[in-house]
Amino acid sequence: MWLKDKLVEAKVFLKNNNYLWKFKLLVCLPIFVVLTSLDWITKAIVVGHMKLGETKTFLSGFLNFHYVINLGMAYGRWNDKAYLVILLATFFSLFLTITFIFLNNKKWLIVLVIILAGSWGNLLARLWAPGNEDNIYYGVVDFLIWDFSLFNSRNYVFNLADLYVNIAIGLTILFTIIELVIFIKSKIKTKRQTEKIENEQNNS
Repeated sequence: MWLKDKLVEAKVFLKNNNYLWKFKLLVCLPIFVVLTSLDWITKAIVVGHMKLGETKTFLSGFLNFHYVINLGMAYGRWNDKAYLVILLATFFSLFLTITFIFLNNKKWLIVLVIILAGSWGNLLARLWAPGNEDNIYYGVVDFLIWDFSLFNSRNYVFNLADLYVNIAIGLTILFTIIELVIFIKSKIKTKRQTEKIENEQNNS
């Protein structure tokens, strides 16, 4: 009986949920396509014009190019666990995609589609990336490296897909703070209005 009730509730939710398909198709999909395309194009250019391990100066003191094949996660973490990373990345990307389908908040959809561009961009790029120095395949082409020392920034090589995820995380923090401030202000305003009404009632 409990399971039947839950299935009915789920059916009603799926039927009545506002999926915002128009916004997702006209706004989110183009963002995803553009960001993913930029990521893949830059990776392809690096593979075609740089040698593995090569470094080129781009913006001295800020950002340079350094071509490596990363078998692990973002910034080279878990570099010795390639298949585990691919498995986790696949589940993560699928979970985010399902979340995207049901999410109906435009602001958070933008954040999520930026993360999706990063996660799918890196995951699918593993299929065509060349092998590393040991001829091991299914890695990710990383080629960006900061040219300044801040929190060991010189030790991390990344790509545009990684940058997308970091931007989305930054937006998540920013939007969360904004919503928290709005919520607190709303609570304070409501409290003041309630106190004002109570004072007026006491004085009457």
